[in-house]
Amino acid sequence: MPQTPGRSIQGRVLLFALIACLLSPAAYADAPAGAALESESPVAAEPCAEEETSSSATETEGLPGGSRPGLGTVALKDAGYVLGAPLRWTGKDWLIVSGAAAGIVAVGFAADNRVRDSVQQHKSRTLDDLTKVAEPFGDEYSYAVIGAYGIAGFLFHDADARDIAVDSAMASILAGGILSPVFKGVIGRARPNQQEGTTSFHSLHGGYNALPSGHATQAFAVASVISAHSDKVWVSVAAYTLAGLVGFSRIYHDAHWSSDVAAGAVIGTAVGRGLVAFNRKLRSSETHVHVGFAPILGEHERGAGISIRY
Repeated sequence: MPQTPGRSIQGRVLLFALIACLLSPAAYADAPAGAALESESPVAAEPCAEEETSSSATETEGLPGGSRPGLGTVALKDAGYVLGAPLRWTGKDWLIVSGAAAGIVAVGFAADNRVRDSVQQHKSRTLDDLTKVAEPFGDEYSYAVIGAYGIAGFLFHDADARDIAVDSAMASILAGGILSPVFKGVIGRARPNQQEGTTSFHSLHGGYNALPSGHATQAFAVASVISAHSDKVWVSVAAYTLAGLVGFSRIYHDAHWSSDVAAGAVIGTAVGRGLVAFNRKLRSSETHVHVGFAPILGEHERGAGISIRY
């Protein structure tokens, strides 16, 4: 069944609000009180006058502070990081994105009809039961997984579980609640059960929203966050296998083409893993603050300057 974007976004926002309410009193209570931030090369202050000045700079050894960011800070920075990503992409990044898009198109031409025909011709009671259980992990069951991590983090004071809950919720909101619906509306692809073929597109038409698969986007966003937080191979295998079963279920139920699922998997994985890496830097205060002091000694001036780079 098609997803209702409004309800999908609302559900994700409510989930994040629930996690925020649950975790904010103790979310970072056990974080270090202050981690010293590194200082690197000294920076000499510019003189106020245009004439030549001499200066000798001294450098601070470190700054106090650096406590873990709150949930609101993480949410705002995550949104800016993901939604503003194209503004920061280099030529290499655009090449990677273009290659991924070309790969999805190639999957569509090479496999969409074949995969659909094969899957629809090999249905069974076992697969009926399997897909019935797996498919909700791309929707309501995934919220339960995120909530379970949040509750576990709160009850057992487990910082990693809390981080997984927050990162998963943000990946869900941004990938499944914002990016996926936007792409669906703009691309406007017909679903296989609409019987219009693989190349039927009606941009900005509410009834055409196959590409990408929202269930696959959601499932892979959560799976990639869980995987990125663990160094155990079996955790990654289990997470991505379940996400793959969600995608297969959407094809099995004739709701999506294989390329729709591939696109959702790429979006969900990219956002999920990207957010984990970004938030890991936020939480460990890896943003360096460089402070330089320099006396200003000129023919007609005396003073001091300070330079802060971050």
